[in-house]
Amino acid sequence: MGKSVYTINADSPSVNGTAPAEVTKNGKADHDSDGEYREAGKFRTILPQILASTAKNFLLLDLGMAVAFPTIVIPALRGLKNRAPDEFLHFTPAQASWFGSVAYICQPIGSVLSGIILEPLGRKRSMILVNIPHIIGWLMLHFAGSLEEMYIAAILLGLGVGFMEAPIVTYVGEICQPSIRGILTSCAGVAVMLGFFMVYLLGTVTTWRITAAICVSIPLATMIAICFVPETPMWLLSKDRKEDARKSLQWLRGWVSPKAVEKEFQEMQRYSANAAKCTPCQKAQSVKCDHPPPTEWMKLQELMRKRNLRPFVLVMLLFLFGQLSGLTGMRPYLVQIFQAYGVPLDANWATVSTGLLGLMANIVCMMSIKFVGKRRLALFSLCFTSLSCISLAIYAFNVFPPGWTSFDVHEKVNTADGLNYIPMLLFFLLAFSTSVGVLPVPWILLSEVFPFKSRSMACGITAALNYAMTFVTTKTYFNLESSLSLPGVILFYGICGCIGVLFVYFFLPETEKRTLEDIEIYFSDNKRKLTDIHIRQYAREAQKMAVINGKEKQGIENSAYSESEK
Repeated sequence: MGKSVYTINADSPSVNGTAPAEVTKNGKADHDSDGEYREAGKFRTILPQILASTAKNFLLLDLGMAVAFPTIVIPALRGLKNRAPDEFLHFTPAQASWFGSVAYICQPIGSVLSGIILEPLGRKRSMILVNIPHIIGWLMLHFAGSLEEMYIAAILLGLGVGFMEAPIVTYVGEICQPSIRGILTSCAGVAVMLGFFMVYLLGTVTTWRITAAICVSIPLATMIAICFVPETPMWLLSKDRKEDARKSLQWLRGWVSPKAVEKEFQEMQRYSANAAKCTPCQKAQSVKCDHPPPTEWMKLQELMRKRNLRPFVLVMLLFLFGQLSGLTGMRPYLVQIFQAYGVPLDANWATVSTGLLGLMANIVCMMSIKFVGKRRLALFSLCFTSLSCISLAIYAFNVFPPGWTSFDVHEKVNTADGLNYIPMLLFFLLAFSTSVGVLPVPWILLSEVFPFKSRSMACGITAALNYAMTFVTTKTYFNLESSLSLPGVILFYGICGCIGVLFVYFFLPETEKRTLEDIEIYFSDNKRKLTDIHIRQYAREAQKMAVINGKEKQGIENSAYSESEK
């Protein structure tokens, strides 16, 4: 497989998008309107990518608000906290468990549909349209007059969240350079946790109905913001819109001239043309593919190839251990869990604190992922989540009476010498460690590990299955706690976290500072052992060989990739 836009190193001029046919001695140049070259700073190169990612992150802010919303509604409608005097709706424990989880069972439907419509509509148009169900959902929640209306609104929010996943992860993966892709994709976690924090805070200082009315402003602002960012060059090339793709690349690389992105654009065209070929022509390295476009059935068959199945299994297992790390299942019931543990802080404000810690953890993830890597972040995160859960279980087994659950109304446990500070600190550690790696890392990997040809559909299906698991986790939490007791279910989550640590250590490769093509080659090698977690930098090695041989290398000779489907 030849070189592509994704194979250029971060230090290469063409990665910065500022290398025309002739460059200055320092390898950085731009072309102004007078036909003269001038040096282009790195900041101007990455600024438009940051702006485009920020517009996309408004979607994730809305997503975080939608996921966090049941956390403030359930205690209010169960009469535990912040129930308005004129509120006439009420939840039983079973109804609360359905409201806290029904959105998740609808999200898979939205995710699968988003993967299907993403290719014909494009990334940008899809990200605009997904705001419509959320606008309707937030308005329905504000004016809800019955539990049925609340369930319907939750379903709409769930569908909207599902619709968001495929366009979000594919958009940011296709516009970013390898050197900053990890940082910008990790910003997604910051936006989600900011949504959590805002809803938790609003739910503490005002009613849930007013919170819903405030939340409706976010999807409206998102639609406006996305109108100002370009479509991805790769999608435009796949639709044979070359001039539009060139203009998009010029925008994304610092509003530069066509000559400044010419080399990168040519390599992107080559990559797009190769990705459009059928699998036999790719294996034969044919110059041209005359076969008809693939049918929907052929696209589904493509998903069953090992180069898709291997990253799929890897990401799904990482999602699974993230679901069973503890916080996901407990999130809709955090207020009552804090009350059951008798933490010395007001339960609502303790929940706000977990949102703030999650936000801080995602900022730490964003700032450190380039230096630490995704693998180490996932290991660190899972180690501390499992440690937190096991410690919380040990504390509860020693302090609470047998069969203690958070769904029962009972007297506050007397803990001498301020021991109730221990579970509060452990919950805060759980919230921070979960958000620093367990939750963001699989979403970051989702935008990297699948081949371009099947990325949209694979991302949609993977996100759909993850949300199906989230539904099971949140819906069964009530049953698990009723059967195992509160400390028992938390101990179960801690044991699952320990198994996740072993999985990450032995099977998760490091994709940071690797190009999308390097990652695709890695997963296409059927001879590679599962425990071989090193991804070679084929592009850099090929460039070095080209320099040594004193000639320009036109492609990467890689038998692992070309023979992957034999």
